[in-house]
Amino acid sequence: MDPRGRSCPLAYQYQPEVLAQPAQLEADILYVVGGLYGNPAALQAVLERAADEPSGPATIVFNGDFHWLDIDPEDFQAISEAVLGHHATKGNVEAELAAEGSDEDAGCGCAYPDYVGDDVVERSNQIIGRLRATAARFPELVGRLGTLPRYLTASVAGERVGILHGDPESLAGWRLALEAMEPGDPVVRRQVGWRGRPTTATELLDWFGRANVTVFASTHTGLPYAQAIPDGDHQRLVIDNGAAGLPAFAGTSYGVITRLSGDPSPPADSLYGTTIGGLRGDALPVRFDSTRWTERFLAQWPPGSPGYRSYFARITGGTHLRLQQAARGGVQLTSHSEHP
Repeated sequence: MDPRGRSCPLAYQYQPEVLAQPAQLEADILYVVGGLYGNPAALQAVLERAADEPSGPATIVFNGDFHWLDIDPEDFQAISEAVLGHHATKGNVEAELAAEGSDEDAGCGCAYPDYVGDDVVERSNQIIGRLRATAARFPELVGRLGTLPRYLTASVAGERVGILHGDPESLAGWRLALEAMEPGDPVVRRQVGWRGRPTTATELLDWFGRANVTVFASTHTGLPYAQAIPDGDHQRLVIDNGAAGLPAFAGTSYGVITRLSGDPSPPADSLYGTTIGGLRGDALPVRFDSTRWTERFLAQWPPGSPGYRSYFARITGGTHLRLQQAARGGVQLTSHSEHP
């Protein structure tokens, strides 16, 4: 088995205690935007939605993999410059674009678990190779991407939020993937072919305590969900937006971002959410121009290309995940949810 795309570089690893630092930012309304995947239409939709917040523009953190399918130089440059104008952390894509020497042996840096097929891993390694060729035209931007942190701690409504790309121990970790979370969803696990070590409430609470946060906001593994975790008389929250730039659910065309706020009322376009202490967490749809994105995608990744084989079916038909499966552990679908 080719280790590229499955291995996890030492530079990706850390411990939950790194999040127990003073908060790097405070916000009344915070958007956590992971997995833009090079979709300029999704970027536009996120920026417009943030500007439309009634009480003022939301603070945005892009938490990695904002690049991926944007091998067109104009798209790569525009997305880089827009993201770098906000708070951001790097994902494995940005880390590998900026990597030098032996770190490139990590391929895409996805650290795919063994239940993900070798064909998927091979295509991802081919995609990062194409993207590196584009990124090489912008050494100054790539250098700035490389200096982005691997994680951030934010304060929203008096609650501490750990913003991750992967999980509390690795930039590209899969321990917060929906399929790994207990109690396990047998349908999800069967559909992704999951096998391995489940992530239990005991382990999560250990991470929360060591990180001194109430919320873990993550992305990386592709499927969105939110799950409340009982902690004595209180609760903690894991909320993963899946991907802002790719359809999230079966039969849908929108991505998802995470919104955190001190306002206890769910926003009008909330899909699902919950209140933890003084903090409201919601999943919001990213209703980008899917026609524009599909055309842009096909211009860069025509039929037969690795990008097409990996992503066209999702772009045109969504995932296998039903919206109801994303609201877990007391998290509620909102009255505004659109059921696929």
